[in-house]
Amino acid sequence: MLKIVLVDDEPLILKGLESIIPEFEQAIEIVGTAQNGAVALDLFADQEVDVLLTDIQMPVMDGLELIDAWKKRQPTTKTIVLSGFEDFHYVKRGLSAGIENYLLKPLNEQELKETFIQIEKKQLTDSVIPREEAYYILRDNTIWRWLNLRINKEEWEERLALYDMTLNQNDHAVLIKIQPTKEIIKTEWKQLVEHYREQFPFMLVTPDNEIMIGMTEKQSLSEQILTVQQDIKKQLTNNAFYMFVSERIQDENMYPQAFRQLNRLIPERLIQEAGSLIAYQKRTKHTWRPKRKQHQLAKLLVVNNEKEIKTWISNFFQEWSDHKLESDPHQMLHILNELLVMMAESDPKELSESMGRIAEETSIEGLEAATLTYAIRYYNRKKQTDESKSPIIQNVLSYVTEHFAEGMSLKTLGNDFHINAVYLGQLFQKEMGEHFTDYLNRYRVNYAKEELLQTKDNLTIIASKSGYTDMAYFYRQFKKHTGETPNRYRKIHQ
Repeated sequence: MLKIVLVDDEPLILKGLESIIPEFEQAIEIVGTAQNGAVALDLFADQEVDVLLTDIQMPVMDGLELIDAWKKRQPTTKTIVLSGFEDFHYVKRGLSAGIENYLLKPLNEQELKETFIQIEKKQLTDSVIPREEAYYILRDNTIWRWLNLRINKEEWEERLALYDMTLNQNDHAVLIKIQPTKEIIKTEWKQLVEHYREQFPFMLVTPDNEIMIGMTEKQSLSEQILTVQQDIKKQLTNNAFYMFVSERIQDENMYPQAFRQLNRLIPERLIQEAGSLIAYQKRTKHTWRPKRKQHQLAKLLVVNNEKEIKTWISNFFQEWSDHKLESDPHQMLHILNELLVMMAESDPKELSESMGRIAEETSIEGLEAATLTYAIRYYNRKKQTDESKSPIIQNVLSYVTEHFAEGMSLKTLGNDFHINAVYLGQLFQKEMGEHFTDYLNRYRVNYAKEELLQTKDNLTIIASKSGYTDMAYFYRQFKKHTGETPNRYRKIHQ
């Protein structure tokens, strides 16, 4: 839990912070508040405090004087400056004092939240941060916000001046991300960070501990990129990294665009060896598509066949491994994410956890283990749930799995299972929490989504295979359940 002291001579600011901070999804305790540095030092400097959030200009004792005095009594306390004063003299004094971040009024709540998250992470790894490192942490946070388009132009230009940085608007450039693998040796990575801090003016360490480098065309960009790759291989044991390179851009102001390119390259690491250089302009051509489709596994999960679930997952990933170099990792991740959405059953916490783990995996083997974990969890949960359902509803669900492409309704199912259609509809809604028609359409649309991405069939064929004979009705249901038309869905996700 982060213990925080708030210091500001404006009562409204203090009240605002006291209402905003508890809304953050973190364990935070506000130890107390004060309206100048002298009061804060007297009341709280001898208590355990993790974060000191203070204004700069205050009567009696200003924020920077407070930080200097506080650090002598509690050197491990992290400090954040909040001020409406944009005078670089104050800010640079704050940097020399080793502050975690400098936030301008009016407050950007998201930036404050991210600063708390970073502080919380550091609590686990260090006690006192050297002032030079604190400076880089602060600078890196600003560049990171700019790359993610979370800082306005005016503030960005002010921060460039603050850190004595300039961007060349005429030189060609590329943005490079160096991502460590799980096998990284921490001391080696730290040395690499220090090495590139000195070598490249535009360099930051991301919140995920990746190195980001902006490289300008002082000499051939291709030669510089290859030199960096070889240099990293010499410094890191076991090639414990991946190197992603954006396409060449006109000037450094286009780094945010290049950053988005790098994010789209991340899945490519699944089909490359550690130590590889993965360039946006030289991506591998993807010619192979899997024969096994997620609908098959969804069907096995619905009918609760544990042995065949494990066999399907094993065969799916073995087939992928056999065709790794010509496969499309984006498409394979899309298949897995569709399955995760189904298995999470609208539980946002589980969906976030499962997708987070999938995104972190750097190997096909790791993805297989993660997929099996969530599939078996879903199987066990569904088995318990299904055992509580009436036999008739279990039979209906199994029937839909086998015959969803055929014409069916509550009336036809009532005839097949010798039960009143109205009663069957009421029982289905009670036990499943939705109308039978909605369940059937969702099942059919999920199948259609898969066909759109896995085949080149036209929409008429896909609609028919999914159980729709009326194209207008197919379009309406598809858009209802996905928010997109079939054509747009295929274009975007393929």
